[in-house]
Formats: sequence, C-alpha cells, structure tokens
Amino acid sequence: MNRITAFIKRQPQVTFWGIAYLTFFGGYLMYALYPSELWNFAIWGVFLGGALVTGIADGRSGLKTYFSRIVRWRVGLKWYAVALFLPLAMRLVAFGLTIASGARLSTNIQWPAWPDLFLDVLIVFFLIGLGEEPGFRGFALPRLLVGRSALAASLILGVLHAIWHLPLFVTGSDSPIIILIIISGAVLITWLFNHTQGSVLMIMLLHASLNFWVGIFNPLFSEADAARQTTWLAVVFVATAVILVLITGPNLTRSSVEQPEMVAEPVAGV
Repeated sequence: MNRITAFIKRQPQVTFWGIAYLTFFGGYLMYALYPSELWNFAIWGVFLGGALVTGIADGRSGLKTYFSRIVRWRVGLKWYAVALFLPLAMRLVAFGLTIASGARLSTNIQWPAWPDLFLDVLIVFFLIGLGEEPGFRGFALPRLLVGRSALAASLILGVLHAIWHLPLFVTGSDSPIIILIIISGAVLITWLFNHTQGSVLMIMLLHASLNFWVGIFNPLFSEADAARQTTWLAVVFVATAVILVLITGPNLTRSSVEQPEMVAEPVAGV
C-alpha cells in the first residue's frame, strides 16, 4: 500500500473535500480565464471524487452502495411529492411574505419559454444534481452521520458546502444570504435522505425542483424587491429547518423509520 492510498484510507473525508474544492475552484478559475461551457463539468469533480475515494477506502461493496443510492427509486410516492413540490410550497410562502412586506411585481415580467425551462431542469438534474449530490449526500453525509446526530452532520455538511460555493460569493454571482439557504437546506435534505433509505435520486429531484421554481419566481421582481424575495426565501428555509428539528428531533427522523445503511470507517477518517 503506497502512501497516497494509505492516506486516503485514513482520511477519506479530507481527501474528498480536497478534490471537491480543487476541481470546482480550479474549474471556476479556468472559466474566468478561458470562457467555455465545458468548464461547467468541473462540478463533476464532486461526483467522481466521491466514487474515487469510496473505491479506495471501501472497495467494491462501498462502490455498490455509492452507485445504488443514485438509482434508489422505491421510496414511496409521497416522498416524490415532497421532493418535487415542497420547494414550490416554500417559494409560495416566500412570495407571499415578499408582497406583504411591500414589494411590487415587476411591470415587465419575462418568463423563459416552457421548453427552455424544462431543458434547464434536465441540465440541472444531470449536470448539477448528478454532479453534486452523489458526492455530498452519497459519500460525505453517511460518514458525517457516524457518531453524530443528523442535525450536527447536516450543519457540518452545510458549512462545508457553503465554502464550496465561495467563488460564486466572491464574484457576486450569488448573494451571501444564500449561505443560510445552503446550511438550512442541508437539514431539509438530510431529513429527506433519512426517510428515503438514503436515496440520492430523491435529493437530485429536490435539487432540480428548486432550480425549476427559480425560473418561475425570480422574474416576478426586479432590483431591490428581488433581493427582498431572496431574503424571505432564506427566512423560509431556516424556519422549515427549525420546524423539522422541533418535530423530529436532532436525528431528523421518526424512530420507526429504517435508517439508511452507513459506511463504517475509522474515527480518524470522519
């Protein structure tokens, strides 16, 4: 066993996050220097990094679990409804709060064409969802859940995920308020993960749904009111996370729900 392999086996989380940060930060830098849509595939460093580290640290059985999560579809129809329509409900609440706080609808609303909108959803699902979620939820989350409550694991993952978005905050592509959405959203995602036997597919659908409603609601407001809507959306995300914790407890699941299988590893690698 060479030193690199030995290190990965001892520190799988450190290795994974190193790959995730380096590939995304590097891809973002290369896009700035040499603009090309191909650099968008740098996001797949998360997916491929998770697979690589899993293969080295856990072998074939670990890889089987890693990839099986991506196609785990037998979870019950209600969880499909949650993944697809909970983002809509949260958006509607944020929209109502935005209007109630004095915002006015844009006088020149320009929605994207429906074919373009659905094409964007497919791109989000197969590029962003598949690029991110198998690594973040299929690799990192199960390991963070070892010896921790689901709430603690979610908050840690949320912070690490927010750091991963750092280039978007630095360049102004995303507002810093999105950090609250990412961290509280991690609690919501872990709740869904725990109730779907660790299905990454459901998380990918949730991700695609979130982006779909962005295209519907964001054009409703402009300038300051658009920023107000984002702030209210962050409030809704945080409130939803708090409600879930109050209802389900720090493990974000009912005691009767079967927990998804976890990949055991040494404490040093958590």
